[in-house]
Amino acid sequence: MARDLRYPLESAEFNKLALAPSIKNLTESWWNLRWAEFDKPGQHFFATASGRLTPSSGKVLCLYLAESQITSFYEIYGDVVDAARKRTMEAKFSKGELEQRVFLKTSSPLSIKLYDLTADQSAKNIGMDLATLYAPDVDFSRRFAQRLHDHPAQFDGIQYVSRHTQTLCIVLWATHTPALKNIKMERGPNLWDLVALDRSLIPSSMKLFDAMIEVSASPA
Repeated sequence: MARDLRYPLESAEFNKLALAPSIKNLTESWWNLRWAEFDKPGQHFFATASGRLTPSSGKVLCLYLAESQITSFYEIYGDVVDAARKRTMEAKFSKGELEQRVFLKTSSPLSIKLYDLTADQSAKNIGMDLATLYAPDVDFSRRFAQRLHDHPAQFDGIQYVSRHTQTLCIVLWATHTPALKNIKMERGPNLWDLVALDRSLIPSSMKLFDAMIEVSASPA
C-alpha cells in the first residue's frame, strides 16, 4: 500500500519550530540549465512552475543550482532519460531544443543561509519525509518550501540531494537577501555543444553526458 504524502504544519505552528540556518560558502562554480530566452542580464531568478522546491504561492523567484553540469541536466531531463532506458530506447531530443538549453554558472564566491535537507534529521524536524520530497506530485514538497521560505529564520533557500545523481543541489530565493538578485553568472555551453558521436556504438549514435540520445532536426 502506498504511503500517504505529508503536509506541513500550519504557518503559525511551523514558525514556532526552532530551525537554524546552515551557512554555505560557494567558492566553486555551481550550474543552472535554462532556456536561452531566460538568460537575461540581472534576471537569473524566476518563478519556475515545475521546480519541486519552488514555494507553493508561485510568487517566489527561484534560482536552481547544481554542483555539476550533469546534475543540472538530470534535474530537468532525468525522468525522460530514465523512461527511455526502461524501454531500451534512446531519449529523443530535437536539435533546436538542445541548442536553446544553455548552462549558466556562478562566477564569484557566495555566502548563503540555507535549510539543509541533507543534514541528519532535517526532514524529520519539519515533519517531512523523502517520499514527500521526491514525489512525482510536487505540490506537497512545494508546500514545505513555502513554509521554509516564510519561517522567521529567513532562509535564502534549501540544500537537497538530486534524486537522479545523488549529488548536491540548491534552490535559492532572493526574498530575504535582496543582494542575491545581483548574483554574478556566466554563460557556459548549450546542450548541443556537449553532444558527442559515440563511434563505439551503432552508426550515428549520440551521447549527452552518459545518456544515449536520438536527435531530430525538427524545431524545439
